Amino acid sequence: MYDLKNKVAIVTGAGGQRGFGRAIANRLAKDGANIVIVDKLAVLLQDKAEGWHGIESVVAEVEACGRQGLGLVCDITKSQEVDKAVADTILKFGKIDILVNNAGIHINRSLQEMDDSIWNSQIAVNLTGTFFFARSVARAMLNRGEGGRIINIGSLRSKTAAPGEEAYCASKFGVIGLTQSMALELAPHQILVNAVCPALTDTDINLDMFQNQAKKGPISEQEAREAMNKNVIRQIPLGRLGTTADLAELVAFLCARESSFITGQSINVNGGLFMAL
Repeated sequence: MYDLKNKVAIVTGAGGQRGFGRAIANRLAKDGANIVIVDKLAVLLQDKAEGWHGIESVVAEVEACGRQGLGLVCDITKSQEVDKAVADTILKFGKIDILVNNAGIHINRSLQEMDDSIWNSQIAVNLTGTFFFARSVARAMLNRGEGGRIINIGSLRSKTAAPGEEAYCASKFGVIGLTQSMALELAPHQILVNAVCPALTDTDINLDMFQNQAKKGPISEQEAREAMNKNVIRQIPLGRLGTTADLAELVAFLCARESSFITGQSINVNGGLFMAL
């Protein structure tokens, strides 16, 4: 565990049941941070297998760790909503020490099937939304003058391409360029900026891919999920899929004093998959 006592962390896209954001929020809370949960949906959703989930359920988990939680509804593609979320965080906690830009979407379509809305939505959420939150939080950190940490969630597709993922790849490659440029600009102010790049993990971000494969048949969404997972596992040198806990562990390290000489990096968390491609 790391010492993040009394730090204030914003985690975007953290209201899902099985996503990276929820795992990151809980891990940082266990390390002592107060957590702001940002997501687009306020309502609690019922999952038959796993129960209720949503912003408030994650806030409850944070508070169960003995930390303070705050849930904010925000469309990260709208800069005014982002600026308000940052202002609301400062109003409650007085500062922001950590931003984890986790919110993202993944829509898999062939080039011929990819219409303007599919392209625009992935660029807007994955890249522009990441920029909007980083810009707003960086301004707050600069005004405070005590440094900070910004961690952007990239992807294996930040570094290597795949057919049918032009928009996703473009957005995630862009996250790496954004990370490096911000790291250079903010380094004199002791604001460290890094990216974490996971490969396929069994989270809800890939649901569209499984649904699209199921539509083409003759398999179900669950069969598509299992087939994809098995195929990826065969390629991973460590022989298993990554977990949300694997990613959360690295994010916690990048938030801690132990990583105080690391900035501008894009760190793979993929069991060696990148080497095997």
